Amino acid sequence: RQQAEFFARSEQWLEKKYGKDRVVAAVVHRDEATPHLSAFVVPLTQDGRLSAKEFIGGRSKMREDQSTYAESVKKLGLERGIEGSRATHQTVQHYYESINRGTRSQVSISPEALEPRVLRKGIFTKDVEDQAAIAKRLSHAVNDGFAGTIAMASQSAQNAKRARELQKTMDAQQKRLQSVTEPFKGLSREQMTEILMMAQRFKQQNQEKEKQQRIEREKQRQTRSRGMGGMER
Repeated sequence: RQQAEFFARSEQWLEKKYGKDRVVAAVVHRDEATPHLSAFVVPLTQDGRLSAKEFIGGRSKMREDQSTYAESVKKLGLERGIEGSRATHQTVQHYYESINRGTRSQVSISPEALEPRVLRKGIFTKDVEDQAAIAKRLSHAVNDGFAGTIAMASQSAQNAKRARELQKTMDAQQKRLQSVTEPFKGLSREQMTEILMMAQRFKQQNQEKEKQQRIEREKQRQTRSRGMGGMER
């Protein structure tokens, strides 16, 4: 359910950014390792020109797109990365190496850690830890040592549950979208472009037809209103 809403919000963001009439198709692919959405957008400018450059824009426009998109999926618990961050791509291997460094199978307490520590030292006297203070310090050290392990275990359990739910959604959506993706299989890029442009023309024709029908209905309504007014006089 959450994945379906994610793709729905993504499509809504595309329609809001580029215009609903310019988004010819938005297809969800679940036959690969990572489900993703492919959108076919006709880069038609407001003055009727085809310009992919104006649609994509420069670096600042891309940053703005990342921010507005993150806002559109914010309610799903997703957050935008730090804007302007110099962070680089991290490989899967490096990610798991980091996780392994952050987890511990045991926490060792040295004999020195059991000795009372000096809390405050004066000229003639000094305050040292009592047994309660030592126990508190060691408990804190153990909890801190296992904090990463506990967090990863909790995250793994949540991810496993989420993965099962997403798998069910993926299976259901795959069946529903089979009829949508099937007609596009085996087509070349040129053929795909031709079909998309043709679909765009059909959309524009339908919109123009609907517009004319609305105008005609409004004219008929006004004519009837004037006729009824004349009868009353």
